[in-house]
Amino acid sequence: MSQQDPGEGVDVARQELDQLRERMAAVKEQAAAEVNEKWTSPIRTKDLFDIKVKQRLANNDEYQALQTRIREAEAKLQAGGSDATGG
Repeated sequence: MSQQDPGEGVDVARQELDQLRERMAAVKEQAAAEVNEKWTSPIRTKDLFDIKVKQRLANNDEYQALQTRIREAEAKLQAGGSDATGG
C-alpha cells in the first residue's frame, strides 16, 4: 500500500462514512414507508410505529451490513486520528 498524507486518509474515511450514513437513512426511510403502507391495525402510536420500523430494519440484511460498516469506519477514523501522533 502506498503512503498517504494522514489528513487525506481521514478525509476519505469521513466521505465514506457520510455515504454509508446516507444509504442507511434511505433504507430506513424505505422501511418506514413499507410499514406505513402495510399498516392494518386501528391502533397506531408513534412508539408502536417506531417499533415496527426497527423490527423491519433488524431483518434487513443491507441495513445490518451498513451498521457494521459504519462501526468499522468510525473505529478506523478514530484510530487514524490517534495513530497520527505516533503514540
